[in-house]
Amino acid sequence: MSDARLERTEAGIRVTGELTLVTVPDLWRESRGLLQGGSGPCRVDLSGVTRSDSAGVALLVGWMKDCAGTHGDHLIFTGMPERMRALVAVSDLEDVLRQEA
Repeated sequence: MSDARLERTEAGIRVTGELTLVTVPDLWRESRGLLQGGSGPCRVDLSGVTRSDSAGVALLVGWMKDCAGTHGDHLIFTGMPERMRALVAVSDLEDVLRQEA
């Protein structure tokens, strides 16, 4: 098992490790407030995610909800792994989770 980690960068936030049912609850608690209170677009770099299940996608949706009213629809996910993209597509969330290559 790989721990999931958040790192604040100049461009936004970088996520590394596994986003699974096991790691997401602790990451969710750690991230509370991290994306709130900013202005302008916020980028979440997912290129360091090594594995994800539906809990990882749920985390992204939760972050979108947290950012409503602050970053609003300016929360952008970059470097989303292919497996996670497939989960987003199958969940019909492509229009909700804004992605950039």
